[in-house]
Amino acid sequence: MKLQSAGKASRWYVYQKIVIVFILFLLPLISMNIWLNYKGMSITKDAILNSSLAGASFYSKQLDKEMYFIRNLQLQLLNDKDLQKLSFRGSMLENYEEVELIDQVRDRLATLTVSSEYVVNAGVYVEAIGKTISTDSGVTNTPNEELKLISSLMAVTPKPSFYRSGSRIFFIETENNGAVWSYIEISRPKLLEALREIANLYPQSEVLLGDKEAGTVLTTAQEQGESAAVLGLFDDESLHNSSMPEMRKMHGVNYFITPHDVSSLHLSLIMYVNQNEITRPLSQFITWFYTLFIIAIIVMILYSFSVNLMIHRPLSKLVKAFHMIETDNLNIMIESKTKDEFHYVFNSFNNMARKLKNSIEDNYEQKIALQRSQLKQLQSQINPHFLYNSFFNIYMMCKVGDSDSAAELSQRLGSYYQYITRSGADEVPFDKEYRHALDYCDIQCIRFSNRVHFEYEEQTEVPATITVPRLIIQPIVENVFEHAFEDGMMEGKVYIRTEYREGKLCVTVEDNGNLATDAMIEQLNTKLARDSKSIENTGLINVNNRLKLKYGPESGLTASRSMHGGLKINLTIIPET
Repeated sequence: MKLQSAGKASRWYVYQKIVIVFILFLLPLISMNIWLNYKGMSITKDAILNSSLAGASFYSKQLDKEMYFIRNLQLQLLNDKDLQKLSFRGSMLENYEEVELIDQVRDRLATLTVSSEYVVNAGVYVEAIGKTISTDSGVTNTPNEELKLISSLMAVTPKPSFYRSGSRIFFIETENNGAVWSYIEISRPKLLEALREIANLYPQSEVLLGDKEAGTVLTTAQEQGESAAVLGLFDDESLHNSSMPEMRKMHGVNYFITPHDVSSLHLSLIMYVNQNEITRPLSQFITWFYTLFIIAIIVMILYSFSVNLMIHRPLSKLVKAFHMIETDNLNIMIESKTKDEFHYVFNSFNNMARKLKNSIEDNYEQKIALQRSQLKQLQSQINPHFLYNSFFNIYMMCKVGDSDSAAELSQRLGSYYQYITRSGADEVPFDKEYRHALDYCDIQCIRFSNRVHFEYEEQTEVPATITVPRLIIQPIVENVFEHAFEDGMMEGKVYIRTEYREGKLCVTVEDNGNLATDAMIEQLNTKLARDSKSIENTGLINVNNRLKLKYGPESGLTASRSMHGGLKINLTIIPET
């Protein structure tokens, strides 16, 4: 069963993906919470503003109605029949009748004064009798101070809706072409008290009565400049036509400003509230919102840390362990302090690493043992007859006086046995291995009394840094001398050549013998193609196995028919890169 993993490689760790997915699922909830919170705050703030607007509108309408009521009483007073009789017949009235009419007018003025708490003084001036009648100073002959004040106010043009003298406010109306004046003084403290009732709807809120032309008539603010700044934010049209709260900034502070038209005075009643006072009841909700938001951030951080602790770190241990195995470091064990799924994974990894180490050690040691045993076997395969025949040939050369040939053979034979018997490194430079094979050929040609010769090419293309296992060429040449010329062939030839191309080393050994049949060549190739672990006594098979174990299946020996008629052996080595 094959387990497949689809998809491209990702640069993200697993725990990072988990945290991102968690945040992606959490973000809609947080966003909805934020939206609901701000939506609720907006609705609540609008409700509070509407409540304040309704309160301010109620008080402003009450004030407007009260001023209209006072004006209506004033107009009714001007049309009073007793006052009209005083105006038309004042000079013709008897003293008794005049006094009686004046008392009637005084009663009407007293009634007007008590009809509204905003009226502090009501009076009339009757030109016909040259007197002023008021609830404050009584009946007084003119000229007097009260008439002088009213006269100075009436000189103002164009005629305003009300008159001001310092902090005093008057309603003044005339009748009969100025023969009768009616004047009513409005209580400034009472007006200010009414404004304070509106301002008390919210802390840190102020109310003013005025417009841009008349300025500030009354205000609950202690600083007059503040009222002037509020009036400067509006033009005349917006003051009288707008009744909706507007957000305006003044002295770096945002205010909700609500103007209401007081048509009886041709003024505007403006209420302005610090935005912080409007939103103060919502501050606890804002605090809770930010608290919950911070808690959500902390939860995400703790979740990320816990995922990193419970998943990422164990996985990192496992990944590092696999990287160490990739570097052939099998002496690794992962410790597990928990009893979760990773405990099972770590134990399984430890078992796998231990079994892999044992398997590699067994296989590696088996291959090394095989190589060494085959080398020892090759060394032990040195034919004693070859040694005896060589010494006999030296003896015969000495007998016939051919000391030069005896010396050369002795030197070749000594070099040969020194190479194959010394216990040095398992690998030697290719040049030495090749030279050893040529020494063997020289010895054999002397032994065969020069009826066998060999030809070779000087190897100049093979890099000096290439090393090969010992005794890989000599067994091939030995096989030629032992089997190719057993029929006593007089003109035996052995051909040896090397070639190095594109990182591939080839050594070819051929002969012109006639004893190798096609069946023998095919049988030899079959043996050479077998598993390299098989053990054969034949020198060619041992060489082939050693090469395959060392360099891989692409290296080794192959047999074919030589162009010279005999057997051709190709030795191929693809050095490790």
